[in-house]
Parts: sequence; structure tokens; C-alpha cells
Amino acid sequence: MELFTIHNQHAHRYPIVISLPHSGTWIPDDMRQALLPDAILANTDWFLPELYRFLPDAGFTTLANHVNRYVADPNRPTIVAPVGSYQRTTIYQQNTFGHPLYAEPLSLETIQERLKAYYQPYRGALQQLLADKIAAFGHVTLIDLHSFAFYPGQPGINPQDIVLGNAHDQTSSKAFRLQITDVLNQAGFSVSNNYPFRGGDITRHYGQDPRVTALQIELNYRCYIGRRRFGEEELTGYDRPLFIEASRRLSPIKQLLEQIQ
Repeated sequence: MELFTIHNQHAHRYPIVISLPHSGTWIPDDMRQALLPDAILANTDWFLPELYRFLPDAGFTTLANHVNRYVADPNRPTIVAPVGSYQRTTIYQQNTFGHPLYAEPLSLETIQERLKAYYQPYRGALQQLLADKIAAFGHVTLIDLHSFAFYPGQPGINPQDIVLGNAHDQTSSKAFRLQITDVLNQAGFSVSNNYPFRGGDITRHYGQDPRVTALQIELNYRCYIGRRRFGEEELTGYDRPLFIEASRRLSPIKQLLEQIQ
């Protein structure tokens, strides 16, 4: 099983790395057997590699995970904890709706095995890609791509189309964040900055390096999957005309990134 795909790994045309850590759907057999029969692996970043295909096609170095975030979440710090909310653990014991995934808590041994087999390879590959860009250019811009169904814990809030996260201008400049915001606004998207997503561990960890500009982009499901409300569900398809239009509207991001040298 190929854990991830790297596009344009050795093509240093741009000082850019694109990361898609939550778009994978594969899970190992031992995990599948251990899951409760009614377990729902909701809130994956569905279909994003296809939606953003224009980025690797344009020559940007892109790392796309094939492993489901429920196996091991590479957008978390390494937390070896047998229990806890999905937001505070690397190996989830509950889904994003707080429902249990397993009849019994995972053993510490299983957690450590998953970290080694599925977490560390993605983070190691990402670290190497960033190091390669820094060696080639002296700096790198990291764009971490995600999507969401709703604002967590805020069911009554009507979310914006896109949320940009840069830890309140700590992992990238305010000017860069506003540039991305302007491009997206011109494409007709409403944009929230750092609320409620300020950037996950990938953005905040690598963005501490002064040579790294890091920004997380979260896209609302309703903008590209379907114009409806989404609940605790696993998705297998999307509204094709909406999807194609969303990809077209997002494509000006490419022109902005191409200007970074």
C-alpha cells in the first residue's frame, strides 16, 4: 500500500509545498476489523486531491495522504494517549461527533505502532520536502489544504465558505493572508480569518521556522460537494457541476502562488 503520493518532488520550479493530510480514505485491515459495526468515519477532507488537481498540474510540489485521518492524524502533534477528544489526540478513539469507534480502548502498543507506520512517514516526507525547498530557495511557502462541514460545536452558526488559518498571523505575514483573502473574495467566496480554524499542527509547527511561510485553507463542503447540510456521514460522490465550478473558482490561487520566488 502506497501511503501517500508526491507530485513534482524534485522539480524546484517554485518554493511551494502543498499538503493534503486528511484526504485519504484507506484504512488497514486490522483497524477495519476492530471498528464497531456502526462506526462512521465522518469529516474526511473528501475529494480534495481531485478538486485541487490544478496545483500539481501547474508544477507545484504536492504531498497527498492516502491514509484515513482516523488511522493516524498527521495534522496533530505526537500525542500518545489512549483516550480523549479527536481534537486532542493523534490516534482517534472517537469520531468527530464524539461517538466511540471501538468496543475497547486501543492499547498503547497499537497506538505506538500506528504512529510509526502511518504518522511518522507523512510528517517525515513533509519535513524533507520543506527542507529540499529551503535548500533550493532559502525559504518555502507551505499551503495545507482541508475542508469542513460545519464549525465544530457551533451548529447554529452559518459558516463562511473558506477559513484561512495562520495562527493569527504568526505562521505567515498578515499581508500574505490578505492577498489570499482578496483572491478568494474576487472569486466569490466569503472568507473567515483564523475563526474557528487557526491552523492545525502542520501549519503551526512548521510555521515556527522563520524560513517557512505556512497557511491553512479550509473549504466548506457546501461549496464543492453539494448545496445541503452535512451530518455524521461518509461520502462517496459529489455534485459534479458544483465541483467543477468550485475548482475553476479556486484556480486563481495558482496564479498568486506562481508569483512567489
